[in-house]
Amino acid sequence: MSKKIIAILTIATLLFVCVFAACEKKNSDYTNLEDYDLVTDENGEKILAEDGQLLVYETDEKGKYVTDESGERVTQVRQFQPIEKDGVVEDYGFKLILPEGWKTTAEFGVFESKSKGLSCQISVVKYFYADYYNMNLDFYNRLKDEGINVTWEEDVDFGKEFKDVCRFMMETDEGIAVLYFFENSDNVYKVLFSGTDSDTIIADTEDFCKAMSFKSFAYYDDITSSSKEYSTTLRTTEEQ
Repeated sequence: MSKKIIAILTIATLLFVCVFAACEKKNSDYTNLEDYDLVTDENGEKILAEDGQLLVYETDEKGKYVTDESGERVTQVRQFQPIEKDGVVEDYGFKLILPEGWKTTAEFGVFESKSKGLSCQISVVKYFYADYYNMNLDFYNRLKDEGINVTWEEDVDFGKEFKDVCRFMMETDEGIAVLYFFENSDNVYKVLFSGTDSDTIIADTEDFCKAMSFKSFAYYDDITSSSKEYSTTLRTTEEQ
C-alpha cells in the first residue's frame, strides 16, 4: 500500500472513528439538576439567561436565599451544562429526544443503540461551514480516487432547521461510518455514526438526526478560517 493511501486512510480514520462507550455508565458528563436551584416559570420550566446560560438563585454561606432591597431573590448566571432527563438530552445549542432503543453513555454527546448495532457522536466543530464542507469533500474525492467505497450526498432534507445537510458515508471490511454535517444558528454540527448494517443504517441515522431540535445560541464567536491549516497538514502527512 502506498504512503499516499496510508496517509489518506489515517486522516479518514481520525475523521470517522466513533467507538462504542462502556456498556454501563459509572460516571457521567451530564448535569444533575438537583444540584442547582434553578429559576423557573409558573409551569416549573427552567428560565435561561439572554445568552442561553442557566439562571440560578444566589445563596449565602448558610444556604439561605440572597435578596435585593425589594426583597426579591437575587439570581446568578451559571454556564450551561449538558442535561439528560426523561429521555431528553439538552445542550447549550440543541435538544435531542432519544429515539426508541437509543441511550446516552458516560460521555456527553456519545450515544448507542445495541439493538441497531449503532453508535453516534454529536459535536459542534470549530469551523466555518464552507471550510468544513471543502475539507470533507476533499476527503471524499481522495478516498474515491483510491478505490475506497465512499458516497457523498448533498441537500439531504431533514427540515428547515437543518441548513445544507451533507451525508458522507464510508464502508470498509470493518464496518460503515456515516457522517452528517449541517449548519444551524452559526453552529456547524457534526453527527457521526458507526455500525455494520448497510440495509437500515441510512433510515436509522436519518431518524436519529430528525429527533434533534435547536436553540439560537452559538457555541463559538472566534472562529477563523482553517482551510490553509488543513491543507498544509494533509500535504505534510502525505509526504512522509
